[in-house]
Amino acid sequence: MSTGATTPAQSKEPPYPPARGAWYAICLFALVNALDNVDRGIISILIEPIKRDLLLSDTEVSLLIGAAFSITYALVGLPMSRFADTGNRKAILSFGIALWSLATAGGALAKSFAGLAFSRSLVGAGEALKGPNAISMISDLVPREKYPRALSIYQFGISLGAALSLIIGGTLMGIVGGKTFNVAGLILSDWQFVLLLVGLPGVGVAALVWFTIKEPARRGRERKTKPPLLEVFRYAHRERAFFYPFLIGAALLQIEVNGLLNWRIPFYQRTYGWGPELVGPIIGTLSIAITPVGLLLGAIWGERMAKKHAGAMIIISIVGTGTSVPIMLAALLMPTAEWALTMTALSYVAIGIGAPATTAALTTVTPNEYRGQIFAAFAFAISVVGAALGPLFVALVTDYVFQDEALLRYSMFTTAAVFGAAGFWLKIACYKPYKARVQAIIEAEQAAERTTA
Repeated sequence: MSTGATTPAQSKEPPYPPARGAWYAICLFALVNALDNVDRGIISILIEPIKRDLLLSDTEVSLLIGAAFSITYALVGLPMSRFADTGNRKAILSFGIALWSLATAGGALAKSFAGLAFSRSLVGAGEALKGPNAISMISDLVPREKYPRALSIYQFGISLGAALSLIIGGTLMGIVGGKTFNVAGLILSDWQFVLLLVGLPGVGVAALVWFTIKEPARRGRERKTKPPLLEVFRYAHRERAFFYPFLIGAALLQIEVNGLLNWRIPFYQRTYGWGPELVGPIIGTLSIAITPVGLLLGAIWGERMAKKHAGAMIIISIVGTGTSVPIMLAALLMPTAEWALTMTALSYVAIGIGAPATTAALTTVTPNEYRGQIFAAFAFAISVVGAALGPLFVALVTDYVFQDEALLRYSMFTTAAVFGAAGFWLKIACYKPYKARVQAIIEAEQAAERTTA
């Protein structure tokens, strides 16, 4: 059974790819991450016009944002993750990008709740192929000590995409809001036209991945065949002291994050009277300008601290979460939009510091042959549980507890406070087993080096 440590049989590893090609691929994966989050997040800008045309409640809109996307994400992501451990990851990733991009553009054809839900379900299916394959390739492109830097670049794609969805969506709605368009004989509403414009460029990015990067050689493997699924579950259960609190905590924290992210545009509209054409570009620009500061700090801190402390990645993740959650909660209660934006900007620094360390921690302790499937479980926690339940919980509290759309800020605060606190506690709980696991890996590698010296 694999322990994740290097054994003497594994000592003759293939060389890492040339640095130039490796870092190009990582930057391209960051671009893919950005595209993913534009196509995923654009719908949050379009909530009010979608409600207007399709006559939907907050709860129904939350199902479009969350469940319609997340159900197919889970159905496709978990079984397909097995191919990330043995198949051609570049081919799978390219196909996924093309699928979710065409599905986003296809949302322009939706004339009902069911039609738009189908479009979003295909977006979820395509995006489910991204994480396990991209992360698996990154782990074979650079040495472990470079993970914080590589994953900071990769994580920046998430922030960039979320920001661009606000900037692009807000700007486009400022231009096309309230208008209709005739496209090849089809009459499209403003939000339908935006989905069409946003979705199509992704096909070009899919081609870029296919034609310009090479599939990296796999490293740190004890077998070439896919491990039985039961074996993966047994491994995760054996290391449950780390994996259970880590994955459950990630899911709870993503309920908090997604509850805030997906309702932030309606929050500014209903609380301060700022429309998407104003607040979208502002928040997006703040994210692009400030998040890299946190990512850079997190990468530098992570690489330096990892040399001295086996538990470094979880410590940094804890600091990031413990700082960002209270700041985001405070932002919801600010008396003016300007102050809310100021607090949001501060939270971006804290999120940037902690996010890469979280992914690096999971990469560090997961053996290569299990990595795609373990990361699919992680993606399930953050993109299925979090993305489905975060928007839904906020909507349910608004519709059935406060029963007033104008009190959206308090629904968001309630959801974020409950799930943020629970997720933070679980993140602390996985620190000791993570540290012990990393120490065991380091000791096994040192023993292997002495044996082959």
